[in-house]
Amino acid sequence: MNRRLAAPFALPLALTLTLALGGCTSAEPTTPPATSPDAPVLQPGSPGEPNTSLSGTSAVATPKVTHNDADVTFLQDMIVHHAQAIVMSDLVKGRLVDKQVSGIASRIRDEQKPEMKGMAATLKSWDEKVPVEATNPTLGSRVGHAQHAKMPGMATQKQLDALTTAKGADVDRLYLDLMTTHHQGALTMCKTLGDKGSDERTSELGDDINVVQQKQIDQMKAMRKRL
Repeated sequence: MNRRLAAPFALPLALTLTLALGGCTSAEPTTPPATSPDAPVLQPGSPGEPNTSLSGTSAVATPKVTHNDADVTFLQDMIVHHAQAIVMSDLVKGRLVDKQVSGIASRIRDEQKPEMKGMAATLKSWDEKVPVEATNPTLGSRVGHAQHAKMPGMATQKQLDALTTAKGADVDRLYLDLMTTHHQGALTMCKTLGDKGSDERTSELGDDINVVQQKQIDQMKAMRKRL
């Protein structure tokens, strides 16, 4: 019964307090935002070290660099690199004897095509040149160009010709040999990106490619040993 009588007074009391507090705080000076040069910012110290109080321009966040030349080079080169992997996988389509080899060739082709599109889209958003292989992977087999020849793991035209004319189980073995070397070259490119790149999304892509292709290298080596 007492609770019912007290309840109607709760709202007016809360409203009174709110208005009173509002009147008091309106006269107080406004506190500078955290990003203002006049506002001190506490920077956590390293483990075992004290925190540091920053002020002035040192406390203002600086714009983050999105990408650099290493990111652009990685995307451009990896499009060409992926293109040749697709060409090699297309060359052996329907000719592979071993089911596991056929399966990994299909996965490589299916995984790398959308990655090429994504890399091309990123380059376009940066107003950077997109390699023609992004829309025509067969041009990736033309390795005579100096830029292509410098890429790690790229198969030579002679090796591609040998893959084209191989018969039976030799197709499986040669494909595994060439694709293993090709993947190892991609890992080298990913490492270079990790050392020199600055764009976070491109770095994540490089990490993904590194993990996937390292796993596929291990799988292809096991298949090659079995064959």
